[in-house]
Amino acid sequence: MPKRSTDKEPSFEQAIDKLEDLIERIESGEVGLEEAIEQYEQGQALIKRCRGILNKAERRIAELTQDTDGQPTIATDGDDQADDE
Repeated sequence: MPKRSTDKEPSFEQAIDKLEDLIERIESGEVGLEEAIEQYEQGQALIKRCRGILNKAERRIAELTQDTDGQPTIATDGDDQADDE
C-alpha cells in the first residue's frame, strides 16, 4: 500500500523545512554539542528522505516521457545541438 502524507514520514517540503530549521539552530549556536550531534543525525535522515523522494520522482518522469519503444520522447541536454547549427 502506498504511503500517504498522513504517515509519519514527512513530505518533501516538510523535510526541507525541518532541515532548514535544524541547520539554522546548529549554525546559530543555540544548542550544545550533544544536541547538535542529534540534530545533525536528524538532518542526515531528512536528506536521505529528500533524495529518495527526488529519485522516485525522476524515475516516474522518465517513465512518463518514454514512447512505446522505451525511447525518451523529450530532448535531453545536447540532443538538439546539431539542429541549431
